[in-house]
Amino acid sequence: MRLPRAAGLHVFAVSVRTATQGWTGSWTTSTGGYAAVGPWTDRTLRLVVRTSAGGPRVRMRFDNTFAAAPVRIGGATVAVQASGAAARATPVPLSFGGAESVEIPAGAQAYSDPLGFAVPADANLLVSFHLPGPVPAAPLHRLAQQRSYVSEPGDHAADGTARAYTSVITSWPLLAGVDVGGGPGSVVLLGDSITDGDKSTVDANRRWPNVLAGRLLRQSAVPRYGVLNQGVSGNRVVTDRYPGDGVSTDTAGVSALHRFDRDVLAQPSARTAIVFEGVNDVRWGTSAEQVIAGLRELAARGQARGLRMLAATILPCEGETRCTAALDAERVAVNEWIREGGVFDGVLDFDAVVRDPADPARMLPAYDSGDHLHPGDAGLAALADSVDLRLL
Repeated sequence: MRLPRAAGLHVFAVSVRTATQGWTGSWTTSTGGYAAVGPWTDRTLRLVVRTSAGGPRVRMRFDNTFAAAPVRIGGATVAVQASGAAARATPVPLSFGGAESVEIPAGAQAYSDPLGFAVPADANLLVSFHLPGPVPAAPLHRLAQQRSYVSEPGDHAADGTARAYTSVITSWPLLAGVDVGGGPGSVVLLGDSITDGDKSTVDANRRWPNVLAGRLLRQSAVPRYGVLNQGVSGNRVVTDRYPGDGVSTDTAGVSALHRFDRDVLAQPSARTAIVFEGVNDVRWGTSAEQVIAGLRELAARGQARGLRMLAATILPCEGETRCTAALDAERVAVNEWIREGGVFDGVLDFDAVVRDPADPARMLPAYDSGDHLHPGDAGLAALADSVDLRLL
């Protein structure tokens, strides 16, 4: 900032307006498809989600993505989890435009009203909402690696106990975001099953985004950003898996190119995005040149909107059925471009972190979950621990 030259100018104070618009993304998930559920009629869902940043206020975002019909939320609450479906204190009701219920049109979203509620950092919340129903299908994130709960009939959103919640689900339907008041903004991680936490320990929050969020909270060299996990298992850079219309059993989402606006650019106060995708593309026949073109486009679109764009190299996967020598050549070509292309604002060399020096096409056994494609808890922690936080 440069002040004008003026003999009579006296500056008493300077204030720089924040670009956060008052909110930091603390948790999010990507809608991967529109799948058959339940069907639920007069049931309450109690979803368990892990915060990154904390704050004194909260709002929730519900997305009816891909839907052909509206869905009604009859009432919703938020609480800090004690254990399972039990709340630490009486759940606090949310409102929508001053009303206790909201109907979300097909393809639309709804934010709850800002609520004074102390959201702890790095903690589990219970977000409960009643579905008067019937709900035979819903937009959802399939692989939560987290148990959530469905109640017996009735509106049990205000229940503090777990008694009514007799069924378990391992997906996140309808709920797409938790924002907290204030804060420095967020880092968005656009990825596939490795970012989604596939093969990590269920209910333990050992996905590499969770480990990264913990690192940010324990330091003061850079802002303690919220970390938003937009990983979708099976997702690809340039090819849609879910067709984007109708009920489907495929919940691997539309391509990174097609979901970038919704899952990255639309996130509150996003500062930096990390793109960590491509292995599913090359495993299913997409050429290195096509993946590179897609990554180049993602970098340009993010940078045009003022985001700092980082890319992570693709992990080795020799030993997995589709990870042939020909595939590895394509993977290596993409990685060479990521490292040397100069298109992204920074590079996270995850390939170098987990590969076996004696066999660079294969993951180190200590980091391998056992399927040779996905790192286990130790490998995911190694990815997060390798991130130079100054790049964020």
